[in-house]
Amino acid sequence: MHCSVQSETAIINQIMRDFTTITDMASVYVDIRGKVLSTKYSFTNFCNYMRSRPHTAKLCAYCDAYGGLESSRCGQFKPYRCHAGLSDFSIPIIAGGQLKGYILAGQTIVMDSSLPQIAPATDWHSSSELKSYYRKLPSFRREEMESAVHVLKLMAMHYFPEVAMGFGHLPDYLTQYTAPKEIALRPEIKRALAYIDKHLYQNPSLRDISDHVYLSETYFSKLFKKEMGLTLVQYVNQRKLDQAKILLRESDTPIESIAKALGFSRPSYFSKIFKEAMADTPHGYRKKYRA
Repeated sequence: MHCSVQSETAIINQIMRDFTTITDMASVYVDIRGKVLSTKYSFTNFCNYMRSRPHTAKLCAYCDAYGGLESSRCGQFKPYRCHAGLSDFSIPIIAGGQLKGYILAGQTIVMDSSLPQIAPATDWHSSSELKSYYRKLPSFRREEMESAVHVLKLMAMHYFPEVAMGFGHLPDYLTQYTAPKEIALRPEIKRALAYIDKHLYQNPSLRDISDHVYLSETYFSKLFKKEMGLTLVQYVNQRKLDQAKILLRESDTPIESIAKALGFSRPSYFSKIFKEAMADTPHGYRKKYRA
C-alpha cells in the first residue's frame, strides 16, 4: 500500500498507537540521525529522565540511530541493549526507495545476556531517582520480545512493503553511525555474561567466573566494571532479581523456594534486598500482579 507524504506521518503514528496498546511497550519514530519526530508513546519515566540530561540524551540518540541503522542494513530486526541496559528493537520505514526513519520500541527488561549491547554502558546505579524508575520498568521474556518484533514488522509492512527487504547499501553519510570497535563487549565479558546466566541458580562467585574466562579476580573485576558500568555483585544481584520477578509473577513457587533456588541462604535476606531494589516485598510484588 502506497502512502502519500501527507498521510505518512499519520500512518506511522497510528501504527505505534496500536502497537503500544497491544504490547504495553514504548515506541517512538525518529529520523536517520536519531532525532525524535513523533509523539513518545508510553515512554517510561526511566527513559524520559535519561533523555532529559544532555550527556545521556546524546547516547540515547546514538542508540536510536545505530539500532535503526543495523536493522536497515539487512532487514533483520533483532532486539538489542541500549547504553542503559534496556532492551529495544528498531523497524526501518522505507518508502519509494528512501530510508525515512525508524520506529523504535521496547524500553523493557529482558533477562538474556545474548542480546548485544550497542553502546558503552552508562553507570546510572548511583542515582536513587533512576533506581526508583528502573523498579517500575516492564519485564519480558526473550520469546515475548521477539513476538513483539514480529508484530511491529507486520504492521509496518502493511503500509511500507519495502520494510521486508531492508535498505541494502546505505548512503555514505550514514556510515558515521557505524559503531566504534570499542563499543563491542570484550570476548571475556561476553563469556562471563553467558556463564552467569547459565549458572545463576548455582550462585556463581567471582572466582568461578574469573577462572572461567582465564583472568585474575582483580583484573576481571576492574574489566567488568569498565565494560558493564556496574560491579559484578551489582550485576549478578540485578539478574537474580530480574529472574525472581518473573518467577513471582508467572509461577506459584513459594518465596522461600525462589530465594533458595537463586542462591540466597536465608529467605529474610532475599526479602531484604528485593525490597531495597523494588520498594516492595516479594509477597507484595506477587500480590500486586495477581490482583
